[in-house]
Order: sequence, then structure tokens, then C-alpha cells
Amino acid sequence: MRCTWLRVIVVVGLVAFAAASPAQEPADEGVAAAPEEAGQQQLTLWDMLKQGGPILWVIGVLSLITLVMAVFFFLTVTPSREVPPNFMKRALTQIEAGDLRGAYQMCEGRDELLANVLRAGLKMYGHDRYVIQEAMESEGERGATALWQKISYLNNIGVIAPLLGLLGTVLGMIGAFGAMALDDAKVKGLTMAYSVAQAMITTAAGLLLAIPAMVVYFYLRGRVIKIVAAVEAQSSELIEALTRSQHP
Repeated sequence: MRCTWLRVIVVVGLVAFAAASPAQEPADEGVAAAPEEAGQQQLTLWDMLKQGGPILWVIGVLSLITLVMAVFFFLTVTPSREVPPNFMKRALTQIEAGDLRGAYQMCEGRDELLANVLRAGLKMYGHDRYVIQEAMESEGERGATALWQKISYLNNIGVIAPLLGLLGTVLGMIGAFGAMALDDAKVKGLTMAYSVAQAMITTAAGLLLAIPAMVVYFYLRGRVIKIVAAVEAQSSELIEALTRSQHP
């Protein structure tokens, strides 16, 4: 009788163990699969573009505009273009020879800063020295302002880009906290971390645009300062030459 009860107990235990084992395996597989599935979720470039939203697309358009302007200014805002050495030599030669009409015609059709300054001085030829000097200085200031206005667009983009990135981040954070309120408690932490990472994309994009834009702007600012200094020096020589030609 005792052996019979022992057999029953053993059989019941085996059945209970067999019934419990299949239920535990899926749970273990689910636990093991969760980290593996979570580890496979990676933020791709396309995901960044989609999650960045309209703000990121605006930053992308500004990036293309900045690239085009930077290349154009590198090629055009140069001392050799605004103050061409050969032009200065020819102008002094013609003024000293008394060929003022030839010097004026040489300035026609040119948009270099030095050519515009000389043309303004030749228009006032025959007046007192201070009148010629004032006309040339006014034209020089106008040309310098135009150069500063050109490169200021890069400075403006460098200031606006981080603000756009911050705006995108704030909007993303608002969306992240809004989504957290509707998510299950078990995944709120993961949802918040993922959403915050997506929201920070616009800030990173804004900084990646602003830093190169400001670097190029500061470099071109040095060029403009060099151009203005060269024009002032050359203008002094041209004023002396025009004065001497009036009173030989």
C-alpha cells in the first residue's frame, strides 16, 4: 500500500513538472528575445530624416544654400579681384600722362571696387582736392558696405541654424512626453529615451550647419578687411596723381 502511494506521488510530480516546463520555456524565450529585439532597433539615417520633421528639411535646404554661397564668395570676394594690380598700374600711367578720358573709359563696364572708386574721383576732376577725396571715400564706403552685406548672409545662417535646431528639439520633446502619457508603464523609459534621441537630431543638424557657416564667415571677413585696407591705400595714390595732374 505504501509503495502504491509512492508511485502515485511520483507520477503526479512528473506530470506537474511536464506541464510546467513548456509554460516556462516560452517565457524564457520571450525574456531572451526582448533584449535581442531591443538591441536590433537602431536609428538609421532615413529614420533621422523622417523623425526630424519639417525643421530638419529646412536646415537641409539652408545647408545647400550655404554651400553655394560659400563657394561663390570664395571665388569672388578676393583682394586680387577687387584691387587688381594691373589695373592700378595702367590707371596711374594714364593719369600721369594726362589721358583722363582713357582712364575713365577703362573704368567703364567694370565692377571692381577700386575701379568704382577711381571713376567717382574722375567725375569730380577739376574740383578741389577735398571734393575728389570725398567722392572717392563715399564710393569706397558704399562698395565696402556691399561686400559686408554679401558675407553677412553666412553670419545670419550661422545664427539662425542653432535656433531652428532648438525649435525642432522642443517640438520633439513635446511629442515625446505626449507619447509617454499614452504608453504602457513598462515601456515608458524606452519610449522616452528613443524619442529624446530623435528630438536631439535637429539640434545636432543645426550645429553642424552653424559651425562651418561661421568659420567661413570669419575667414571672408578677414578678406573684406584686407580689401578695404588695400582700396584705401590705392585711393590715396590716385588722389595724389589726380591732384598733380590738375596742378602740374
